[in-house]
Amino acid sequence: MPYPPALLDFYNKNKNFKNTIRHSFNSSKADLECAYYQIRFDIHADIFLRECQEVDDLYFDHRTEDQTSGYGHCGWQSLTLHGIDKHKTKHFVHYGFKSFDEAGYHWTDACAKVPNLCRFLKSLPYIKFHRVRIMRLAPGGYIMPHTDGENRSFGPLNIAINNPDGCHFVFEDKGIVPFEPGVGMVLDVARKHAVLNQSNEARYHVIVHGEYSVGLQFL
Repeated sequence: MPYPPALLDFYNKNKNFKNTIRHSFNSSKADLECAYYQIRFDIHADIFLRECQEVDDLYFDHRTEDQTSGYGHCGWQSLTLHGIDKHKTKHFVHYGFKSFDEAGYHWTDACAKVPNLCRFLKSLPYIKFHRVRIMRLAPGGYIMPHTDGENRSFGPLNIAINNPDGCHFVFEDKGIVPFEPGVGMVLDVARKHAVLNQSNEARYHVIVHGEYSVGLQFL
């Protein structure tokens, strides 16, 4: 399937920009001129990747309503590790709940299938986890240019389990994010961004939403 012209235009216009790399993230002192903060984790990404691949039958099509409207996509799937249920991949408001507590967020039964990955995720320095999901982008898949809301700056932590050659996450005016296995990025998702997987492999990333303690630093 060919990529939409608007996606290729966005990619080609922005791929050569450079972001000022920051290697430490302080939740109370984020630099809004920076599109992402890079964090290197000492993990066995190959073990995590094998676990993610072994549950390929569990991934659920994510945001199917946006395939023809909103920010369209193709080949985008998710598996929820912490949330309402392993196949409820969106924010709790989409399921009629008014709060995290009412939604009953918890570690789902999918965690038993990826035990090493979940053990690592539970060790991260959050005072409270919200949604934690594995996001699978199929070979040839893409996510159209979009923003995730103006109040979402530096909200999610995106950890690359793998990042095949030819798979690119690109920010408007800030270029391609240098993901590689075992590297996390605290992303300014209020800035317009898109993803395209021009490879023959599925891309697996973990997106962690949660509450940092005041002044928390990832180094």
